This record gives sequence, C-alpha cells and structure tokens, in this order.
Amino acid sequence: MPKKEAPPPRPWTDDLESDLQRIITVGEECISEKELKTLILAKGRGTEKYADDDNDGGGGVDLTPRIRLYDGFEPSGRMHIAQGLLKSVNVNKCTSPGTHSTFCFWVADWFALMNDKMGGDLDKIIIVGKYLIEVWKAAGMDLSNVEFRWASEEITQNAHVYWPIMLDVARRFNVTRIKKCCQIMGRLEGSLTAAQVLYPLMQCSDVFFLKADICQLGVDQRKVNMLAREYCDAAKRRYKPVILSHHMLYGLKEGQEKMSKSDPDSAIFMEDTREDVERKIQKAYCPTQEKQQQQTTTAANDDAGKESMQLKTDNLKNPILDYVQHIVLSPPGATFTCATAAAPDGHTYNDYNAVKDDFLKGDITPEQLKKGLIDELNQLLQPVRDHFANDETAKGLLEQVREFKKQSATTPPPASEEENDVPKVFRLDLVEKGVIPASSHLVLAPLPNSNPTLQSAADIITKLKAADDNNTPKVLMLLDWTARVNSALDADTKLISAYYSVLLASLRALDTHLHGEEKSIMKDVTVVTQSDAILKDPSNYWISVINAGRHFSLDMVMGQGIGLGEGMKDSEGVGKVIGRLMMIADVLAVNPKSIALDAAAGDDDVTNGVETMKLEGEDSVAAPKAQSVESHLIQQFYSTKLSHPALSSILPVPQITHVTTGPKLALQPPRESAAHKTESDEYFLADDPKVNGKSKMKKAFCEPGNVDFCPPIALLAYFGGLDGGKEEGVTISRSPENGGNVTYTTKSAVQKDFESGALHPGDLKGAISAIMVEVLTKMSGEIKGDGAAAKGVKALKAFEKKMAKQKKK
Repeated sequence: MPKKEAPPPRPWTDDLESDLQRIITVGEECISEKELKTLILAKGRGTEKYADDDNDGGGGVDLTPRIRLYDGFEPSGRMHIAQGLLKSVNVNKCTSPGTHSTFCFWVADWFALMNDKMGGDLDKIIIVGKYLIEVWKAAGMDLSNVEFRWASEEITQNAHVYWPIMLDVARRFNVTRIKKCCQIMGRLEGSLTAAQVLYPLMQCSDVFFLKADICQLGVDQRKVNMLAREYCDAAKRRYKPVILSHHMLYGLKEGQEKMSKSDPDSAIFMEDTREDVERKIQKAYCPTQEKQQQQTTTAANDDAGKESMQLKTDNLKNPILDYVQHIVLSPPGATFTCATAAAPDGHTYNDYNAVKDDFLKGDITPEQLKKGLIDELNQLLQPVRDHFANDETAKGLLEQVREFKKQSATTPPPASEEENDVPKVFRLDLVEKGVIPASSHLVLAPLPNSNPTLQSAADIITKLKAADDNNTPKVLMLLDWTARVNSALDADTKLISAYYSVLLASLRALDTHLHGEEKSIMKDVTVVTQSDAILKDPSNYWISVINAGRHFSLDMVMGQGIGLGEGMKDSEGVGKVIGRLMMIADVLAVNPKSIALDAAAGDDDVTNGVETMKLEGEDSVAAPKAQSVESHLIQQFYSTKLSHPALSSILPVPQITHVTTGPKLALQPPRESAAHKTESDEYFLADDPKVNGKSKMKKAFCEPGNVDFCPPIALLAYFGGLDGGKEEGVTISRSPENGGNVTYTTKSAVQKDFESGALHPGDLKGAISAIMVEVLTKMSGEIKGDGAAAKGVKALKAFEKKMAKQKKK
C-alpha cells in the first residue's frame, strides 16, 4: 500500500506575521522566535475546525488545539501596576481576536501557602486571588480567551497526574541546578529552606500539567522557565515551551531593580488614590544622565531582589521613563502627553524613544515628565477605582485584603506556646481513612532495584520483629513514589510495582520458612502502597511535605553539618531531598507507635539487635544521637514543630528503633573493584533457582578457621534457626573418620568447632547447601504461584539485560 503523502505546509500569511510580531512585543526576550513561528503555523489563526453541534451548518465547538499561554500569580497581597495594567495589555496582545489562543492564569495559592503568605491561611489566599481577578476585569483585560485555574483545586482533583509530573521533573536535576532557580523565591542560593527547592520543581511541573505552549512570565522567572526547556531535553519531549519573558519594572526608589510589595512607595498599586500616585511619582528617582555601571558581586545571603532583572543594558535606570515606556505607551496606538520646553501646554508622543531623547536633551524636565506620568496613570487607574467603589463584590474583596494587611502588620507574636491555640497540623491520616490500625509499628520498604535479594527480605523481617511486642500491629509501606523521585529502576512504574511484588512474595516464603504458618509475621502485617495512600488525601499529604520543607533548612535535609558524615553533595539528585521530606509526611500519615530504620542511610546490614530512641520526655543532653539523617529529621520535626503539649495525645512521639546488627547474607567479602563482582556469586537473589543453593554455596567464601567472616555459618544460623535457639538444631552429616554426624543448636557452637578445625568447610557447606535448596524452592514456589510476582521477575530480568547492553555501548 503506497505511503500517504504528508499535507503541504501552510502558507505564512500577512495575518500570521502580524500575530507573530504582536506577540513578540510582549517579551523582552523570546526563546525562540523560530519555535514561536512554528507554533503559530501549527495551532494559530486559520487552524480552526468546528463541530456542528446543531447540524445546521452554523459552526459549533472548536475541535483543534489552540495556542496555550500561561502565567502564574501568587495571591500574596496587593497588585502593583505592572501586574495589573502591563499584564492586561500583554494578555490582550496575545489573545487578540482571531489569534486562536487561550491565556491560562495559574492561581498559585499552593505556592502562596508554601511561602507563608497571609499567615499560611488558604482561605485568605483564595480571597486575595479573587481580588486580583477583579482588578484585571476593571483594568480592561479581555477575558473572552482567558481561563483561571486554581492550583489547590486542580492539584487535588488531578493529583494522580500532577504529582507524578513533579516527581519526574525532580529526578532529572541535581541540587546545583535547582538552586540556580531559587531567585524566583526572592532570594539567592544561601539560607534556603528545603521547601524552596520544591517551588521551582512545582512551577516547572505547572507548565506541563497545564499543557502550556508559551510561558509568558516576567524576566525574574526566566531561570525556572529555562528549566522546563531543559526538562524536555532530559525527558526526550519533542516540543519545548516557548519562553516569552516580559520586562520587569524598576522600583521607584534609587537602586531598586524591581518593585517590592513590602515597600508601598516602591511602586504604584492598582487601588492607589490620585494623591498616592502624585506623592509616589513626585518622590521617585528620576536621573537625567546615564551612569557607567560597575561590576559588583553579590553575597550568598543577599536578597535576590537586588539582582538585575533586566536583559538589556540600561545605564539610566530611570523608573519614570520605565513607566512611560512599559505602562503608558505599551498598548497599541497609545500616546503620552507632557509639557516640554517647546510646548509648555503639552506635547503628545506616540514613540518612547522620542520621549527619552527629549528628556536627555533637557527639552523635558523631570518635573514635566513626572506631571505627565501622574496624569496618564490616574487616567488609566480611574476605571479600576470606579469598579472597586461601585461594584459590591469588588468592594468587599478589597476591604478584606486591606484588613488582612492590617492584621499581619499589627498582630503581636504569641507570648508563649502554651497560651496559643492548638496549632493545626496538615497531614494525611491513614488511621482515620481506615487504611491502617492505630498505634502501629512502621517499616519502610527499601527502594527497588533490578535484583531483589534474600538480604532485603531478611532486613524487612528483622525490622518487623523490632516492634516492642507481638501484639503491636505492623505496617509495611512500599515507597513507590519515593522510588520514582529517586530514579529507582529508571522511575518505571511497572518495574517498581514488579519489584515490590517479588519482594512481598519472597517475604511470605521466608517468613513461613523461619516461623511456620501459625507464627507467621506477614499474615498480620498491613501492606500499604505509598501512592495509593497519598491519593486518599493528596492535598493534606503534600501540604505536610511542604510544611516539613519549610521547617528545615536545605542543608539539614541534605545531612550537612549535623554530625552524620559529609551529607549530600550539590551534584546529587534533588529527588533525594524530596524523598526525605516525603518520609516525614509518611510518618505523620501513619502516626506510628514506633519506627524501624537502618542505622545509617543506605546501610544494608541490619540485625535483630536494636537501639531505641525514645524522644518523649527525655532530657536533650541525655537523648541518644540520631544514627541516620532520616531519624535526625524525624526527631527534630517532632521535638520542635509538634512540641505543643496539646498535640502529644494526637501525635505522640514515636520510638525510633535503629536496627544495627543481624543476618549478613553476603556470600563474598567486600571487593574493592566492581569489575570482580558477579551476580552469580555475590549474594542470593529472591528468585534464584534451587540449583543455585548448591552452586553459589560452592563458590562462597569459607576460609578454614575464620569465624569473623564466614557466610556459611551466618546462613546456617539464620536459615537453620540457630539465631533463635531452635531446639531441634541443625544436623551436619559427616563421615565416621571426620567425627560422624553432629547436631548444633547454637551459632556459637558452630563457630567454636569451625575455628578449632573440628568442623570442616566442606561439611559446613554441604549442610547449608541443602537448607538453601529448601529455602529457594519455597521462594520459587511462592513467586510462581503469584501471577504479579512471576511477571515481575521476567520484567526485572529484561530490564537488567537492557541496562547491561547500554553499559557496553
């Protein structure tokens, strides 16, 4: 069958060129104009196709995708003139009739909550957002092609879509790259909280969640918008968002690179009175000569607002001229009138460069320029004033916003914690949701890899047994979303699920071998998949992640300066930071009586011996030192963030159990070179065939007389039940000349005979080989009998082969 020919390319018309040029004027920079032109050809004017809903030939619903532009705004208080008037002009340019485009405003109430705006009160933040929308209506924004999407609502309703995007963005970048984006938080890389690395990750995710073709934000957001383009490269996405960065107005005071909402005199605000406008403009900085700029360095802890927000060189930095150019003369066909030396009654300009030239020549004095700007601004702001004076809804919103501002300025700090109301704790409550029992013992499953081992299963059994008594309900959480953000198994959801299916099957088999059916531990364990749990109440879960991030410095979450080693390096993936914050949210969700953790992050050696941290009621000097970054974070969070006395009955401090020694199931001593490591002899896999019980034991390290590291003894003690003092013991068959059969009931007895030479390595290996064949037979049967586990083994093996081939290339 002949290949269908591609349709001829659309011709580039004068109307399309007009759309291109009009949209480009919105930005101080466009990355890239070529991509924007391609986008307009693909989705812009002339691509409309309508469904005739009424079958009368009269058009109907547009079936074709439109150009989607996006900007986000944080409802954090009053709206300055650039956000109000300049944004209105830019939106109208981008959505001019016939352009076939939609401008999407992302109302970032979640980000405002993250930044503790309006005291972290989401209801107040939403009211501020509604006020800002009223301002735009009054400022002349054409809302016929505009949509407002509320982040808190959209993210909650589409949590299964939004958060996986964020996790994928996070796993693709290291800490260094994300720190470079933190200018959008209003500060540079120093003194960051852990939540402040979440901000750019979420903002980057917004672009893809909203399916934005164009990011139309300010120059101050350029770094995170470029992150979105870099993500497309990393994730192999074909189409990158076009970046259209608009100009950032100077503050009205000398040296202010941008306006500040915290300084009322640094900008004109949309609800300012005529008197406010006149006072601010008359006091504003208005230089008449350019200055040669000197190179300056910025300290790590300086406010990022001092950094230049300009992409073009400007040695004058006159905020009055800046307002004339970008506010007054920005709309198509706009004019500016002010008195001049030649026309004291007023001269009308329609070109900014002519205004600037006359000002620098002295034909316009600073006083004349300011007077002209005052008149123009008041004319532009009058419709807004009228709207908020006459429209009851708008008037009510403005009054509330002003009251919020007063409250934040006059509310004194609390006298003491005890006098406060009980602080509200946002968290997912899995007990209330009926997912888990109360007062449980929590074990967090390891992050997946392509080779589930017997060691991993043994570690989990050990941690489950670390509960204070057999009657304590036990919860095993499978960290599938934490695995994704840490790029485990290349963040493949099917492979992650496959790993956990194999792990659970191996746990059941090992549990039965060690304890029998009647005394099985796993039958009473509640297994919870992290993502399923999160989606029970995603809003409260992720707010708890954000709040944990706001509580800790980034350095602390990275494990730096807390006495637990060097900690993470900036070159490591930021996903590890997110995973640690999620761990705190997971603990809050379970609200456990106790938690079992490894003694050190990434330590695979766990044991039946434990060390317990009881945080509640202990003197801080005597309290045991945390043995991992994870336990340190839990300890610090509970002892400070949840220290209010009224919370102790709601969220009691869990015991943190460090599992420090136990079954070490490695078959070979540590090897310095990875080149000498092979899958066949390093360790037992959960899905090893029974023949490997003999073949791997044959190759296992077993130096005569060496009891410090003797894998056969360790395996015999664990799988033969000697660690628990099994009454019947283990019988080792020997020839009469070697002493005949011998039965051991303790590990120490085996070690004594092996060290003295009374027990030969060959006899020892023969005994444990038979046991391992039995164990692997049970493992294999359990996995094969579980459809998901059986498929999981095949999927993991295929992935392992794929990775091996890629390494060879």
